[in-house]
Amino acid sequence: MNPEQKIKELQNAWANSMGIWIDPKGYVRDAETNLRRPLSACALKGFSRGAGSELAGHMKALHSSSALVANFFDYWTGNDKNGLLSALEIDECNAESLEFEAQFPTGLGGTPPHLDVAIAISSGAVIGIESKFTEHMTRSTRGKSKFEPSYFPHSGGLWAGVELSECQGLAEELHDRRHKFEYLDPWQLLKHALGLATQLHDQFSLYYLYYDYPGERSETHKREIWSFANRVGEEVRFKALSYQEAFGRLGALVRTDADYLDYIDYLGARYFPPT
Repeated sequence: MNPEQKIKELQNAWANSMGIWIDPKGYVRDAETNLRRPLSACALKGFSRGAGSELAGHMKALHSSSALVANFFDYWTGNDKNGLLSALEIDECNAESLEFEAQFPTGLGGTPPHLDVAIAISSGAVIGIESKFTEHMTRSTRGKSKFEPSYFPHSGGLWAGVELSECQGLAEELHDRRHKFEYLDPWQLLKHALGLATQLHDQFSLYYLYYDYPGERSETHKREIWSFANRVGEEVRFKALSYQEAFGRLGALVRTDADYLDYIDYLGARYFPPT
């Protein structure tokens, strides 16, 4: 059984243990059923304007990446975010705001890339977070180019124009199929980097937060993360970590308020059960 299917089965088992109705495709009746708490005003605003039709359908899937993002991050919209920064290994002591489905236009036409989460920190920089639940567990990227022709205008390189020369080189190699990835989606990450640099110059970091599952695919995925980071990581201040690592640090925080304990218990039971 592939890891994507295994995770879906584990999510179904969690829903059954909670008495939640699910259809044969792993969808619940409504998005609220799939969330620990109803979305905050901040999260509702973000997911409503997003391009992925999350509230209309995708967020009802037990394996929904947007539901994972909401369940993991939305608790922090109304609370001190120092614990979240610590869990994500962000070396800052204060977060100014947290935004869902954040848009940083690249300067090209069409729908701009949507980052799952953007955290504005006290230094004035932004931490852009791309999240993955099961999407990275299939070989959907092999041998394909996911750059539209507009990303390579005759007037010059878009990434080079915002001082991302290493990103420019990797983008060209991917476009010409000289460099291939099986599980990591470098095209999406490079588009995010372009949008962040276009809007913020060098005042950003790009984070990749993924749900891990042991096996050959996971090891290949990690090697590809290392390859991407080794190539462009310094340029975009790239950091990758698993949800499991972040949750472990959250669980180690000393907090006693009832809502935090409920938050940790919910995440642990649903996404990070003991193995």
